[in-house]
This record gives sequence, structure tokens and C-alpha cells, in this order.
Amino acid sequence: MKQLNFGCGNDIRPDWDNCDIQEGLGVTSFDFDKFPYPIKDDTYDYIDVRQVINFMDKPDDVLFELWRIAKKNATIRILVPWWHNKGAYNDIQTKHWFNEHSFDMFANQTNCRIDTKKKFELVKLEKIPTVVGMFMFKWLREKLDLFIGGLIANMEVELRVMK
Repeated sequence: MKQLNFGCGNDIRPDWDNCDIQEGLGVTSFDFDKFPYPIKDDTYDYIDVRQVINFMDKPDDVLFELWRIAKKNATIRILVPWWHNKGAYNDIQTKHWFNEHSFDMFANQTNCRIDTKKKFELVKLEKIPTVVGMFMFKWLREKLDLFIGGLIANMEVELRVMK
């Protein structure tokens, strides 16, 4: 199984291909906002993308490029900060924020895209609570988050690549 640690930072994983915008030992470095990536089509079975696409100019184009380098039925796991959490705004370079509808609309193409070929299936969407949010029932936490920030920290998404 060929795996890519996309936007690895200093988390260099053995037996994975590690890439980042920063140069480092054991890291393939390139600009994630310049396409196409220097990676062959249909290379990866699993791509892990943690706290990366919120910094990209066009997150949808990044995901389409990951689709290109992923094999059919590959999994792309994405972790992004939750839009209504103060921590989502900590890094001055953050350009985008996400909620549960962001990836649902993207995967199911419920926007105005011209290309209608479905490229992803949304397999998992989980809101990860903060320390405070863990003390609440899930249904209550998710209702209150509409009005009170800081209950959900991140969102984990899994997309299955359709080709």
C-alpha cells in the first residue's frame, strides 16, 4: 500500500512518502499551490492531509490534484480546524475555514461546478470536540456550537476517490 503524508511538516513517517512546502530531511518539497504536482497519476492508495488545505489558495484545486495522484478507491483523510473555534484563527496564514457542509457540498457537487463527473464519495465526516466540548452530549454540543464557539476543535473527513 503506497501512502502519502501530504503537508508533513516535521512528522516524517517511515515507509510513507512525505511531502511539504518546507524543505527537510526525508521530505519532498514543492509549492502546493502550483499545479500539476511532481507526482505521477494514480500513485497512492492513502493520502493523509492534516491541517494543510486551510492554508492553500484554492483548496478545491488541491483536492482535485490529490484525486489525480490517488488510485481508484483510494482514501484521502483530511483534518481541518473547525470554523467556529478560536484555534482555527491562530495562524495568520490561514486562508479558509470549514464546516460540515464544506466537504459535503464539494464531494456531492451541490455547487455550480461545470465539471459534473463525481470524483469523490464522502465516507466520513466527524466533528472532533474540544476539551470543554467533550463534557457535553454530542447532540447538545452540535446544537450549541451554532451559538457558542469553542465546543468543536477540528473536523476529520474521509473521501473515497472515484475514477
